[in-house]
Amino acid sequence: MKPFKPPTAHATRVILIACVGLQLLTIMLGPDFYQSFMLAAGLVPARLTGDVIGLHGTVPAPLTLVTHIFLHAGLLHLAMNMVFLAWIGRQVEWLLGPVRLVILFVLGGIVGGLVQVFMTPGSIIPIVGASGAISAVFATYALLFAKAGEAPATLFGIRISGETVLAMRYAALWIGLQLLTAVAFNMPGGGGIAIWAHIGGFVAGLLFGLPLIGRRPDEEID
Repeated sequence: MKPFKPPTAHATRVILIACVGLQLLTIMLGPDFYQSFMLAAGLVPARLTGDVIGLHGTVPAPLTLVTHIFLHAGLLHLAMNMVFLAWIGRQVEWLLGPVRLVILFVLGGIVGGLVQVFMTPGSIIPIVGASGAISAVFATYALLFAKAGEAPATLFGIRISGETVLAMRYAALWIGLQLLTAVAFNMPGGGGIAIWAHIGGFVAGLLFGLPLIGRRPDEEID
C-alpha cells in the first residue's frame, strides 16, 4: 500500500493569493481608485444587458463575468469568502486536481453572475465577490463527502439516479437558505447580498462538479 499523501492545495492557494493580493492593492491605491475599480471591473447587470444606456467601463462587460469573482466589498467580505474557500477548496482540489478546480471555480462564478444578471437585468449596482464561485466548489464538496447515499427514485415516470436525488435535495436546501437570507438582509431598493449569484453558482457545482472528478471519494488508494 502506498503511503497516504495529504491533499495538495496549489490552485486553492493561488486563488487565495490572487483575491487577497488584488484587494490589498486596490486599498493601498486609495479610496478613489478602489471605488472606480469596483465600478470598472465589477459585474454591473445593466452594462451586460444594455438595459441602461450610457453605462461604460474600462473593462469590457462580458469580461466582468470573470473579473468580479476576484473583487470583494471590503476586508470582512474577503475574509469570510477566503476562510470558507480555504476550508473546502483543498479537499475538493484533492479529487479534481488543480486545473479542474480552477475550471469549476471560474465556471461557478460565471454561471452565478449570469443568473444574477438574469434576475436583476436593470441593476446598476456592481456585483463583486467569489461567493458564486465558492458556492460551486461547496456544492461539489457536499456531493463528494455526503455520508449517506440516496436511493434511486422515479420522477414523472423518469428514473433518476441516487446522485441526482442527492443533488436535488442539496439544491433545494441551498436555494431555500439563500432566499431566507435575501428576505432577512437585502433592501427593497437594491444592494445587499447577490443571492442569485450564490444560487446559480451552487447549481453549477451540482451540475458540473461530479463530471470533473477523476477519482471518486469512495475509491480505495493502494
